[in-house]
Formats: sequence, structure tokens, C-alpha cells
Amino acid sequence: MRNQRGSAALGAVLVTASLLVSVAPGAAAAELDSTVASIASQLRQSWKADPATAKLPWPAINVLPAGQTPLSICPGATATAFVAMGAQTPALYCAASGKVLLDRTRLAKEASRHGEWGVVYWVGVGLGTAILSNRSASLQPPAATNLQANCLAGVLIGGTSLQPRPQDPPKPDQLVAPANGAYGTAMAEQMGTRSQRSYALLTGLGMTDLAGCSDEAMAQLAKDRVPDPALLSELAKGRDRAAFNTMAVMNRRCRRLPNSPCPRRLPSFTGQK
Repeated sequence: MRNQRGSAALGAVLVTASLLVSVAPGAAAAELDSTVASIASQLRQSWKADPATAKLPWPAINVLPAGQTPLSICPGATATAFVAMGAQTPALYCAASGKVLLDRTRLAKEASRHGEWGVVYWVGVGLGTAILSNRSASLQPPAATNLQANCLAGVLIGGTSLQPRPQDPPKPDQLVAPANGAYGTAMAEQMGTRSQRSYALLTGLGMTDLAGCSDEAMAQLAKDRVPDPALLSELAKGRDRAAFNTMAVMNRRCRRLPNSPCPRRLPSFTGQK
């Protein structure tokens, strides 16, 4: 009887092992590069189609070799408002080189957590930061600036066909999960709260009652002052809370507001460089 149990256990191990398909590091790297290139191509079309960015230079998007981090190769990065992110961020716009730098290891982790949508989010945020670099120095606090980058990312993404792939079982927070989990609670003062980042992304996608990504709108969001506070409250609950209103987020679509078409447009910043 003991041998039968041992044989059964060994058989289970062998069956499990047969289901684990190893992926060579080179193949995984090539797949990530291909995914980023495909996403960047669509976002570039959105960039060129929007009047606010049509004449701005498109930043190169580089996925760094494994072991390199954006901060380690971007001159002067430690002097930026985004230094608070440290090495935690998968994406950084490097003003010195004019490139969006992607941390391969961290981006791969985002892809494993959120699928392609996680990559879409971080490439979008990198581009949002690039847009902000084309204007004069902002007096916005760091949290509002990061929320604005999230909002601009939403606008660019909203101009494409990119969207989360359906999951089984459905995840009510799938659309905002990358923004929600981008930083821990300890980073809220610098990067905005989880719910604020989620709301900013949805605003760019046109799914809130906030009309756009202006300085004033993002400064108010950083203070939790929004026209639809019930949604912000729901976003604060997260997917692990039984009270999370699935339908409040999953069924949202771009909503037309006065002077705010669908998809949304990027704001025309005053005092551009």
C-alpha cells in the first residue's frame, strides 16, 4: 500500500512536471521586445493623431538589457521630480537622451501580473512623462505630476485599440490594476494614492466625470476632489474587498462631456519649451 502511494505521488509529480514548459531567456526577451514594439507602434499613431503632440518629437522607446535600470544609465535622472520612484519604476523618460527607458526585469514582472495590459500601462506612463517634459517647469506637486502622467497615458491608450484581454474568471479591477499596484502606500505623497492613480488612468480613457488631464484637474484629484467621489471611493476598495462594485468599473465606457470628445484629447499646455 505504501509503494502504491509512493508511485501515485511520483506519478503526480511527473504529470505536473510535464505541464511545465520552460521558456529560454532569449525567447522570453524577444517576446517582450516584440510586445513593446507592437504597443509602441499603436501609441505612436495616437501620438501623431492628437493635435497636442502631433508636432512633438516621438521619443525612442528602449527596453534595456537585463541588469540595467533606467536610473543607472540616464544622466541627471536623480535630479528629476521622479527620483522618488527610484529603481522601482519599470519606465522612466530620460530627458537627457529623449528616450523612454524600460526596465526589462520589472516590465517582465508587470507582464506576468497583468498580461500585455501591464506593458501597455507602463509604456503609456513613460510617454505621458515625455509629454510633460516638453513644457516649462511645472509648479505641480510630485503626486499631481505623476497623476497627470497617468491621465495622459490613458488619453494615448484611448486613441488605440489596446485594451485588457478578457480573463476567466473576470477581474473587476483589471482595467486599473497596473495603476493601482504601481507603487505602495508609502509612496502616496510622491506618486498619488492607489485610487487616485486608477482614477487618473480612467480619466484619460474618458471613463470619469472629470473632463481632462489639466494641471488644475490633477491638482484637485491629488486632494481627492473629483466630480464623482463615489467612483474614487470604489477604486480605493480594490479587488480583494467583497464590497468592490464590479459593475462600476468593468462596464465603464468613454462618456461624452462638454468640450470633451471620445476618445479624449491631450491638453494644450501653456508655456511649452
